[in-house]
Amino acid sequence: MSRGALIDLLKSPLRNILMREHHNIKSIIELAWGTKLIPNYSEISSSWLTEVLRKNGYKAVVKDFSIEKVGTGQLGETRRYQLRYEKPSKNFPISLIGKFPSDDETAANTGRNMGFYKSEVMFYKQLALNTRIRTPRPFFAELDDDNNFTLILEDLYPAKQGDHMVGCSVDSARVALKEAALLHSAFWNDKNLESQEWLYIPQGAQGFYTTELVNNSWNHFSSVYGKRLDPAVFRACEKFVAQHESWNRPRTRNRCFSHNDFRVDNMLFNNEQIYVVDWQTSNYLGVGMDAAYFLGSALPRNVRKDVEHELLNEYHKVLLDNGVHNYTFDELLADYRHYCFAAAVVAIAATVIVKQTERGDALFLKMVEDSIYQAIDNDAMDLL
Repeated sequence: MSRGALIDLLKSPLRNILMREHHNIKSIIELAWGTKLIPNYSEISSSWLTEVLRKNGYKAVVKDFSIEKVGTGQLGETRRYQLRYEKPSKNFPISLIGKFPSDDETAANTGRNMGFYKSEVMFYKQLALNTRIRTPRPFFAELDDDNNFTLILEDLYPAKQGDHMVGCSVDSARVALKEAALLHSAFWNDKNLESQEWLYIPQGAQGFYTTELVNNSWNHFSSVYGKRLDPAVFRACEKFVAQHESWNRPRTRNRCFSHNDFRVDNMLFNNEQIYVVDWQTSNYLGVGMDAAYFLGSALPRNVRKDVEHELLNEYHKVLLDNGVHNYTFDELLADYRHYCFAAAVVAIAATVIVKQTERGDALFLKMVEDSIYQAIDNDAMDLL
């Protein structure tokens, strides 16, 4: 199956689930800012930025600005706007971050049709201020009827973006899991959130990735990248893909709002603080996803094995300290084991639905191997 055909596959069953057809999407989304959406970073103007700042309480006039690219942009385009003012003030932001649809047509269509762009905008519009997790302040977040979007966010410089290929320290992993627990506890089995029409609640254990998509993506992945995998990982992937439909059955005993791409690349590090960014795959699903997804790749395999249960115990304690009840550590371990495979699913499918880059290829291979090693180390293969 061609890459184009796989994109078509994404559109039919998922579009009906994710788009939740409405005569006008603005009936769901509160237009809190009231400023015109501009879904292209090159069309942003000084007057538009002035309007955004004024809607956020800054009596500023932007004189001009410069633009620089931020990140690798596999699903979208991110730019930093360095601002210069008519009358500078130390209280005005020196810079802002803008996020927009990808310049790559395949990646942009994926973001629109699979609901990725919508998920991130709605997180910032509806949920960001209702959780204690550290994330950039939104200055502007809007989506149009075609799922084009504009996000203008606080620039957290000098915080530095993490690197998935490098990982992080055990201390940083501890902080990251605390942030995850603050997010999850805020929306744990949240019936009010479940009733929101904009919210994507996956039909299975993991959102977006149907068994048909996983099977076809694995055919592509195995033919292109298979020889670069550890043979033990390759065999485990084949076994998992064959059992994906069973693995992906709904997990409804405990659910929470999750990031679902919770890894070092999507974190900004500033001394001992970590800010979580890139909420495009966020949705409401079974507990355990973010913890497993993160720990599988944040630490070297031998280090992870040594500290895994210690870090999960601390994550569990933060959940309980923030209002979660009737959820034992053994239940957490069972959820964690189940979701050990989730990062492999994402990486395998990503090779056909996002813009291809050299770093992306290396990243997806690492995600698959780390995820499967994590599954092996936690006896999750026995669950298949």
